[in-house]
Parts: sequence; C-alpha cells; structure tokens
Amino acid sequence: MKSTLATLCAVLLAGACAKHETQSANPTKPATTATSSTSPVSKTAKEEPELASVRTDVGDPMPAYAAKYLDGKPLDLASEKGNVIFLNVWATWCGPCRFETPELQALQNQYAAKGLKVIGVSVDEGETAAVKTFVTEQKITYPIAVDPEGRIANLLQTTVLPTSLLLDRNGKIVWRQIGAIMPNDSKLKAAVEKAVAESR
Repeated sequence: MKSTLATLCAVLLAGACAKHETQSANPTKPATTATSSTSPVSKTAKEEPELASVRTDVGDPMPAYAAKYLDGKPLDLASEKGNVIFLNVWATWCGPCRFETPELQALQNQYAAKGLKVIGVSVDEGETAAVKTFVTEQKITYPIAVDPEGRIANLLQTTVLPTSLLLDRNGKIVWRQIGAIMPNDSKLKAAVEKAVAESR
C-alpha cells in the first residue's frame, strides 16, 4: 500500500512540475510569477532595496555573492571563475525543488569532469538539520550552501523556487530558469555543453 501511495505521489508531483519558464540566448525579461513547477520564497526573507538595480538576466555578469556551505566552509562565487557553475536556489519544503534533485545530481555526475560544478543554495530558515537530512537521504554529492535570510533570492530578484542559473567560466549568466528542471531538458543540455566546451 505504501509503495502504491509513493508511486502516486511521484506521478502527481511530476505532473505539477510540467510547466517551466526558461531564459537563454536573446532573452526577454525573465518571468517573476510562479507556475505549477514553483513554490513561493518565504515571506520572511529580508528585503534589500539596494539590490533593486542589480541585473541578473542572461548576458549579465553574476553579482558578488557569498554564503557558507553546510560544513561551514565559505562560498564565494567570485572565486569560482574558471568553473562552469550551475547555481540552484531551493528549499526542502519546496515540492518542485525536491522533484528536480535527481536531475541536478545527474548533471553533476555527467559534466563534473568537464568543469561543471553544481552548487545548491538552500533558503530554509532556522537550523540546518532538515537540509542535512535531505542531502543524506537523496545522496546528494554536490555542495550545498545555506542562506536562511534568502539573500540569494533578493539578489536574483525572484520570489519563487526553484530558480537556477548557469554561469560560464567567466562568471557570466548564460542560462536562467524559474521552475523545476525536467528530465532530458534539451535546452539545458545544449547550454551546459556549450559552456563546458568554451575556455575561460
């Protein structure tokens, strides 16, 4: 019975994440409204008016951002230049975020040797126990940073989760998506393969 219910839940979740919005080459203004593949960012995230003029569209350089990984080590995106970075903003309570986790792990597994680094940034509030438990249960091997104040969401000017960016080796945003990553996403694959093929 539990197996049947689990299967049904998985099917329903996959259906709920069927729609997404992608921004790539020749972008229009990125979407800011939630679809069925998204969850709203917590309303308790602190607003930072000074970030209102910061641009994070495709073609823009990624602004400075720093946080801490789950193990306490610092994350500084500026120091990651030279790597292709897939930045994923998520939370454990976000259904679409949980749904896409296997796709992110698959990206890491397939392209890590070519210079891709998947970095997850959790905006879960409070203690990190839930994040650590999820990472263990899902066997996530890519690094997870924590941002309980949701500063990354303010920086990216997004109010929904998940939100993902692909940064080239120079730190430029070359792909952006609001919504869950779907299996066999041809546009994402093309963007990743182009980015890892280019030298800094």
